[in-house]
Amino acid sequence: MGLIDVTARMASARLQPQTAAGAIAAEAAERFAAEFAESAFEHDRSATFATEHLDKLRSGGFLLAPVPTEFGGGGVDTIHDMLVASSRLAAGDPSTTIGVNMHFAIVINMVRGWQVAAARGQTSRVAALAGMIRRTVDDDIVYSSAVSEAAPQDLTRPTTTARRTESGWVVDGHKVFCTMAPAATLITTAVRYKDQDGVERTGFAFIPSTADGVIFNDDWDAIGMRASESGTMTLRGVELGADAVRDGFPSGRYATALYDRFLASGAFHAAAALGIAESAHARALEAIARRRDTVPEDPHAMSTLAANIVELTAMRASLGLAGRRIDEYFAAFPCGDSSVEEAQVITAEVQAAKAFICDGAPRVADRALALSGGAGYMASHPLAKAWRDARAGAFMHPFGANRAYELVARTALGLDPRPEPGATR
Repeated sequence: MGLIDVTARMASARLQPQTAAGAIAAEAAERFAAEFAESAFEHDRSATFATEHLDKLRSGGFLLAPVPTEFGGGGVDTIHDMLVASSRLAAGDPSTTIGVNMHFAIVINMVRGWQVAAARGQTSRVAALAGMIRRTVDDDIVYSSAVSEAAPQDLTRPTTTARRTESGWVVDGHKVFCTMAPAATLITTAVRYKDQDGVERTGFAFIPSTADGVIFNDDWDAIGMRASESGTMTLRGVELGADAVRDGFPSGRYATALYDRFLASGAFHAAAALGIAESAHARALEAIARRRDTVPEDPHAMSTLAANIVELTAMRASLGLAGRRIDEYFAAFPCGDSSVEEAQVITAEVQAAKAFICDGAPRVADRALALSGGAGYMASHPLAKAWRDARAGAFMHPFGANRAYELVARTALGLDPRPEPGATR
């Protein structure tokens, strides 16, 4: 078996798209990954965002993959296939991918909201969401998500606030891990506000990245994902129009709308972790394949290689199942009317997959580094970058590794999530 045969066998083992539109998106992601890989490494070394990569994804129509064809998008209508595409892109440029993933999650939520409104017969909401989707396409909008806040964070009740004014809203707050926000057109951020009856609710503000009062603090200096522009953002008296804040759910408690809002984003983080692990394994396998006449005589190398293959097989299966389960959940509740218990169960399933994959990616990268024979230990080697990037998954919301395990365990016991620190009931 030649080296080309080995590479082909590796490719066939990956998670595969299930639809024609998904196959097109996955193939495009693979092409972009190959094109971006070398410059992604240089951006990592200089800790600079790969603006040219985002521009190419935008001009190539990749950012519109989950938009229905009737709006001019790629028509990928399964979360499963979008996760496959994400994992392929992450194999070449993880830092850009995690930003693009948040864009995808927002677009998918928008499309899902439009579909739910149509199923409910909510004519005005259908028109409003259709307008947002068309604007996304026509104006080449790039979305970023800024949800995370400094510990102790409460997903149900953000500290960032939106205050009503005569002309609209004023937003104040501070966000962390604002991946790709400086390069985005619109930033969606979780805010706490009061409705017309004075009841506190959590919603999402759409903020132009160039708006007055939006301050990017240029403070991202992490060990991995160095080119992701994931620094902090301060919102200081940002004035927005009346339609800039979209309703979400009652503050201070978990609700179906909260779970649904973050369902796909957790799976996208897992997809990026899988892509990093697959890329690291591929580099290690290509290296040892060149000396496969002697490798079988090294039991440690053989067991290390086998361990990576076993773990990657399980990681792929886990991500594929998570994608299919989300698709089934959306199909089962076209009106978005699942109970909070049902929403918690599907969220726990997705978070279990995310935790498993994000835990496994560093182990795969560790073994790939060991199989490299020391070359990967050099900072100038792509395996060193993969080793660092793979560790980011544990910190990605929702939920971070610590909260994900607790959510999974409490769900298995039939318990509600533990109240967030400082949450009101």
